[in-house]
Amino acid sequence: LPHRHSHSSLKETMSRPTTIAIQLSLFVLPIFYIYRKNKRTVEEQKNIKAEREKERAFLSSLVKNPSSQPLRPPLPEIVQRVLSRCSFAYLSTIDVDSTSSHLSLMRFTYLPEEETIVMSTNVKTKKYDMLEKQNGVALLIHDFGEGDNLTGEYSITLNGTCSVIRDVVMAEKYRSAHLKNNPEYPQFIVGKDIAMLRVDVATARICNINDEVLKWNVMSGNK
Repeated sequence: LPHRHSHSSLKETMSRPTTIAIQLSLFVLPIFYIYRKNKRTVEEQKNIKAEREKERAFLSSLVKNPSSQPLRPPLPEIVQRVLSRCSFAYLSTIDVDSTSSHLSLMRFTYLPEEETIVMSTNVKTKKYDMLEKQNGVALLIHDFGEGDNLTGEYSITLNGTCSVIRDVVMAEKYRSAHLKNNPEYPQFIVGKDIAMLRVDVATARICNINDEVLKWNVMSGNK
């Protein structure tokens, strides 16, 4: 019995450092994780702030040089960045029958390789009927309050034509890209009554928080 008691005591003594190490790990690891996460967040915010400052300086320099406007294609880098990081837009369509306009809140996807914007809509909607008769549209896009990392620097008004994509292969290509960009909203993107729309931008007006306005026109590329 003394031998058994001695063996048990030795085993308990040897297990204490292991227990303490586990307890320390359980205490230290969460603190280390939170520290690394906060550090990464601070670095991301610093990078975003630096990016916004560069955008602001670039826009201001162009505004102060009237000969630079309207800008020629492709779309200014500022516009491309805002379009890439945002997903909501206000779509204005024209009701030719009642000489009024119709406003819709839309989710959109910007395709930089084609420099175009795609959206989707149910064919049993007023805006779809209006687009069948007149496809001139205006889009208002801004980065105010869409996420913790967006500082609310710009609003962009785009004018152009909105086409219903009837080619099946092209429609599915756009649908796939739109769904990938908006995975939480398949009910507005996938379905037999859901049509894909493409907006080809003709003009753009970019306004920053300092009320500095920059103009872009696709036709200026022909000059």
